[in-house]
Amino acid sequence: MALEYRLTDPNYTIYHRAALGGLAATIRAWGDSPPEGITPELQQDFVGIYWSDELTDQEALRRILAASFQISTEKITEGMLLLPGHFIGPERDDLRLLIHNGLCLTFLQHPKMRPGPKEARKFELKTADDETGNLLTYKAIETYAHQKAQGTGLLDEPKNAKKSQEANGQFPLIATIPQSVIPGAMTGKKSLQAKADEAILLLFLMVGCSVFLLRPRTYQEKAQACLVVPDVVDLIKFARGIKRLAVAGKDFEGFSNTYLGRVVGGAEEAALRFLMDIYAAEIGSDRSVAGCQAIAMGKVAWDKNQVNRSISVKVGGDYPEIGVFKAAYQYLGHSKLIKTKKGESFAIPASPVPELIAANLAAKRHWGAHFTELVSDKKDFKQMLFSHKGLNQMAKAVKDDLDKTIIRAFHKAWEMTMGELGERARKDKLDFSRLVEVRREKIRNEILRSKTSDALAGWFLRFCADATKGAALPPLRDDADRIRSLIFTPRYFERFQNLLLFALVSYAGNESKTDTHKGE
Repeated sequence: MALEYRLTDPNYTIYHRAALGGLAATIRAWGDSPPEGITPELQQDFVGIYWSDELTDQEALRRILAASFQISTEKITEGMLLLPGHFIGPERDDLRLLIHNGLCLTFLQHPKMRPGPKEARKFELKTADDETGNLLTYKAIETYAHQKAQGTGLLDEPKNAKKSQEANGQFPLIATIPQSVIPGAMTGKKSLQAKADEAILLLFLMVGCSVFLLRPRTYQEKAQACLVVPDVVDLIKFARGIKRLAVAGKDFEGFSNTYLGRVVGGAEEAALRFLMDIYAAEIGSDRSVAGCQAIAMGKVAWDKNQVNRSISVKVGGDYPEIGVFKAAYQYLGHSKLIKTKKGESFAIPASPVPELIAANLAAKRHWGAHFTELVSDKKDFKQMLFSHKGLNQMAKAVKDDLDKTIIRAFHKAWEMTMGELGERARKDKLDFSRLVEVRREKIRNEILRSKTSDALAGWFLRFCADATKGAALPPLRDDADRIRSLIFTPRYFERFQNLLLFALVSYAGNESKTDTHKGE
């Protein structure tokens, strides 16, 4: 008897391909010790699972599920989900915790799908910067739906043993697809149904997906989760990449391979982080994943009882300014832990910038779109200055020639302006840091208050002229016609305004050596 799946099956959706990737990773995790009586076969675009007639279909499935969906018995992570196909060893307890909580928010959100003790268990998470650990919590489980194909009917006892397919331990002709198999799947009067082999495959969607916790902008919002569903195109390479990511540990280039690395601001950011990680883990130029689907799960106004899909967006890995996100991801994409009055902790993204850049790229907007919203409030603007070095790395990653020219011109003009402020501070014995702070805030207000392209272009040219005493800045002089065409064109107004504000907070030249303002 056999289960056979072909990645190129024309009837397969991205969910089937992701599930097939999860099954491939699970088979790779079995190695030379597959379930007793089971013989797996893994190829680049094919998975086969075989067993002899001595095993019934249902007994074979029980053995497959037992080897694929487990629960940790180790003291620190007792009662957590343990998926061999994730290759996460005991030294990665922090990642196990996040994946457990994320899967309980998505695939296994209903308590009936994961029964266990009511009281939450505590988990101490330590970071390199903390002398004492941070207390996080999780709900331990005793069993969960995937271990027994709960809700699918695949392993149900037959109601009429004499006439049913299950009488001889065979699979039913048609199986049910519950929400524990495809989170957020909406059913009508009838449940979603599929053939038995398809239902078995989709059980492995939980293994093939990458899970993140979402904290959009403010920690007061309800905790949400995001599933990143990969569009797998090479099963062997995908399984190998997932293993390399897990085994490489915390020092690997994939920065989301930790608890804090999986706490992000938005679904698009989660998707791009996953893609950056899996691409970094691959050997050679051929990729195992052709983009992905990011599905955010959270509370919605029309359903107070359970977590539903709130966002679903397709994300690719190739964007003209993907380098800007990579820099934001590397230098600003770190989350931080905050302690509550009760002594427990929760994680939030340290910066909203990676979330914004990822959302812009996924929507095919200019990479800096809506940057004004991050600095329009004075308090947010001051907070953003703490990230000036990371923002400067983003500026270096920009590819568009006009964007680079405007940013460089502003940086040069600002550097010269600060030189004048330094001379004034020395001459009049004033506080240089205060002079810079006041001038910078004035510039921010002037940029935000310019409501037309002519007004903003006029301000920018005056700013540059004042800094150079009327001389032309080299960046502007070298491509004057194209620059003037951009800054005076109304449809580019928002792009220009965003670039100026980004340039203001991303300067990290001589200012970092001379300006002692605490925001720097």
